[in-house]
Amino acid sequence: MRRFLALVLLAVGFALVGAPAASAHDVLESTSPADRTTVDRLPQAVTLTFSDDPLALGTQILVKGPSGNVAHGDPTIEGRVVHQQLSAQAPAGDYVVTYRVTSSDGHPISGTFSFHATVGLDGSTATQGAPVPAQQPGSPDVAAAQQSSFVPVMLTIAGVVIVLLIGAVVWIGSRRRDAAATPGTADTPDTADTKNRG
Repeated sequence: MRRFLALVLLAVGFALVGAPAASAHDVLESTSPADRTTVDRLPQAVTLTFSDDPLALGTQILVKGPSGNVAHGDPTIEGRVVHQQLSAQAPAGDYVVTYRVTSSDGHPISGTFSFHATVGLDGSTATQGAPVPAQQPGSPDVAAAQQSSFVPVMLTIAGVVIVLLIGAVVWIGSRRRDAAATPGTADTPDTADTKNRG
């Protein structure tokens, strides 16, 4: 029984140690245009580079500027890089890119970044406006994404503990049944007569 409990504690310890690694999901490494920068001309596409290959399922990118969302078509993925084409009618001005990408481990990654385009794809021009604040790590959307990554880890740990406890109950029950089925050590009549004669 002591050996089994030791194995239970060891398995729980491994699960707790592995939790930080499991929650270390893919991260956004860079963007083009870079966050809070000014480009001479609005590019035909914005790109996001992640630490690992993201999944196409659930990936969505919005590029909002003076005329609204100018994202054209669905985003495309090439290895670790996600491309989002822009409309040819996109004007100059301030832009905020909002992304939601499914990481390689199946968890969502979301956030925003911003930039300013002096010349739009439609040929229009604009002066530099006030910097558009990008989403900070403590913002609600980022906090929600981190929480959604943490919950599956805790459910996995809870599942491991439950399975081990069920195994402990089954093991103890089988030991008791084996003990009950083992013949007793009471003296048989022949043994009793021999002791009396002795």
